[in-house]
Amino acid sequence: MPQQTSASAQIKPRRAGRPTAQDQAKIDRRIIQAARECFIAKGYGATSTNEVARAARVAKVTLYSRFPTKGDLLKALIDEQIRRTGGEIRHVGPKPKSLETMLRIFAEQSLKNSLSSQTLPLNRIIYSESERFPELGEVARGRAQTGIQQISRYIRDYAIKDQIPCRDPDFVAEMFTSVTRGWYFDMMLRKEPVTDGEIRSWTQRMTKWFVASRPNW
Repeated sequence: MPQQTSASAQIKPRRAGRPTAQDQAKIDRRIIQAARECFIAKGYGATSTNEVARAARVAKVTLYSRFPTKGDLLKALIDEQIRRTGGEIRHVGPKPKSLETMLRIFAEQSLKNSLSSQTLPLNRIIYSESERFPELGEVARGRAQTGIQQISRYIRDYAIKDQIPCRDPDFVAEMFTSVTRGWYFDMMLRKEPVTDGEIRSWTQRMTKWFVASRPNW
């Protein structure tokens, strides 16, 4: 009589499947968060990728397969910041009637974002260590370019709306960004938190002065 095989013996072991896209996204977020905490705690130069892997509770090969270098980790951090703010400064409500108001809103929101507790510590590291690690400067310039492109679009849109031509919107946008960044650098060195009132007062005065030169653009 042929020997019967039990049902349990007929069941083959289930093979572990590949991580889903959702699982992979969770791992990436965990690594990025761990990198942020390590960079802020120790600085960019003093942090090793091995330390980030331990903090994220992932194998080294897992981290390296996603972020081969520290520069890749930092870029992922900045990309995550950009995604969190929608990639650009968003204006809620009807479009302002004047370019001055639009630029003031942009400057105020971008300064609030950059001076927030989520962004300021990382920015301090980027600017303090960029001379030793050129990749930090590259990441910062790439992030700034997003804002310059948005400002340039505003200038083009209002040039058509107001029938006030602008010969070089990209250059004007770069100058606006440079002025805003200069004030931000000063505030970044302060120990005391910058208040919303200070940001609002400065952006109002700056944009009024900046737009006064509009006929020469």
